[in-house]
Amino acid sequence: MYYAIVDLEWNQYHNPMWTPSSRQGVIMHEEIIQIGAVKTDRDMTPVDSFNLYVRLGGRRRLDRYVKKLTGINESDIASGEDFPVAAQEFAAWLKDVDAVFSWGPDDRRVFLNNLAFHGLNPPSCAWYDAQKIYAAQHPEHGPLALKHTAEEAGVRVNLSLHDAMNDAAVTALCLKTVDMEKGISQLEAPSFSSASGMPKPLSSARTHRHPSQREAWEEACASLMNCPKCMSPLIWEEGEKGSIDRWYKLASCVSHGRFLVRGEFMGIKFKVLKLSFFDATPEAIAMADKELAPATPRKRSRKRKKKPADTVPMLTGEELFAKALAFAQAHHAGQTLEPGQAPYITHLMEVCQIASTLTDDYTLLSAALLHDILVKCPEVTGDLLRSEFNDHVADLVENFSASDDEESLVLRLSDALSGLRALSYTREKLKAAFADTLGRAELKAAKAGYRQLIRDCKPLYDTGAYKEASRLASSVFAGVKL
Repeated sequence: MYYAIVDLEWNQYHNPMWTPSSRQGVIMHEEIIQIGAVKTDRDMTPVDSFNLYVRLGGRRRLDRYVKKLTGINESDIASGEDFPVAAQEFAAWLKDVDAVFSWGPDDRRVFLNNLAFHGLNPPSCAWYDAQKIYAAQHPEHGPLALKHTAEEAGVRVNLSLHDAMNDAAVTALCLKTVDMEKGISQLEAPSFSSASGMPKPLSSARTHRHPSQREAWEEACASLMNCPKCMSPLIWEEGEKGSIDRWYKLASCVSHGRFLVRGEFMGIKFKVLKLSFFDATPEAIAMADKELAPATPRKRSRKRKKKPADTVPMLTGEELFAKALAFAQAHHAGQTLEPGQAPYITHLMEVCQIASTLTDDYTLLSAALLHDILVKCPEVTGDLLRSEFNDHVADLVENFSASDDEESLVLRLSDALSGLRALSYTREKLKAAFADTLGRAELKAAKAGYRQLIRDCKPLYDTGAYKEASRLASSVFAGVKL
C-alpha cells in the first residue's frame, strides 16, 4: 500500500455575483483547475504520479491573478477533463493508497467542496495535513510556506512552484525528512489543553465570510462536515447543545466512529463558522457539558471567591478586544522597536489599525494586537492565551506565519505593511546611508522575505493595504545595491 502527496490549483471567485452555485445550493468559491499528485511507498520513494488539468464549467473564465500566479492559461485547462471525469480518474488512481497528504488544510477543503458541488462521493482514504506533521517534527522550523520549508529541508527547488505537479513533488521531497507513520499517530493521538482541560481538536476548519449565519452554515454542510480522519461525510445524531452562536453536536463516521463537533459563529458584519472536531470520549462530552452549563446563581458574599482556573469566560467582541489591548500593553511593557525608539505597542497598534481596514472581526483584531506576544514575551504560552481568551485567538497567534488561510493572510499583510512603512521612513531619513546603516545582507534578506509575502497575499490584491504594501516593497529597495 502507498501514500499520495497531493496538490491542487484552483480558480477563485471573489465577486458573490459570479460565484458558482449548484442546483442543490452548494456554493463553490474555488474551482479546481489542476490536480497533481505523487504516489510513494512507506519510505517516501516515488513510484507513480498523476497530473491532470480540469476544465472550468459554465463558460467561466480564469481569474487574472490565478493566471499570473500559476502560469496556467485557458488553452491548458481546455486540454483537460471536466471535473466529474477528472475526479473519477483520480479516485481510481487512489485505490491502492492508504493515506493522502497535502501541504496545509485548504486542498482537502476545496476538493471536498468541488465534489459536493457536482454531487460526487469522496474517496474513502484518510487525508492528513503534511504541514502539521513537518512542524511537529521540526520544532525549530521557520516560515512554513512550501518554498521556505524546501530550503530549510535542503531540497533544491529547480521547478516553478504554484504548479500542482511541481508542488506535490517538492512536498514529497520535504516529507522524506520526517517519520510519516509517527506523524500520523501524533495527529490521531488525543491531546489536552492544560489550561481548560478540553481535548485539543483533531482538526479545525473555517468557512469563508458570509453576510449571514445561514449562508456560512450551508457552506459548512457542503464542504466541511466530513470525518477528520478520512473524507467520508459525517452522519449527524439528533439534537445539539448550546446556543446558535456556539454549540456542540455528535456525529459519526462509518469507518472511524463517533465525533464531537463544536461550531462557533464569529464576526459582526460578516459571519464565519469555525468547526472543531474531537473524539467523542466521555471526557470530551463531559467537558462540553460543563462549558455550556449555565452559571449557578449564588448568594452575595462579602468575600469574593476566585473563579476556577479552568473556566474561560465568554466575552463580547468589544470585551475581547479591550482585554487583548490591556494584555499586550502589560506584557510588552518596557519593550521598544529599537533602543531609544518608540514603545513596541505602537507597532502592534499600527498592525491592528491596518487589519481594521480589512476586517471588522474583533477576534482577528485582537489577534493582531497579540501576534508577536509568543515571540517577544517568553512568559506567555499558547495555553495561557486559551485560558485568557479563546481557542480561536490562540490558534491565530500560534499559526501567525504558518498558515495561508484568509484570516492569517490579513494578519501577515498588516504586519508586513507596518514593517514596510518603517523601512520607507528610515530610508527617507538616512538617504544615501540607508544600506550601510541597516546592513546590506539584512536588507537583501528583507527584500526577499517581503516579496515572497506579497506573492502569498495575492488573494487580498484588491485591498488598499495590499496595493500600498506592494508599492512599498518595490520602492523601499529600488536603486539600493544589495
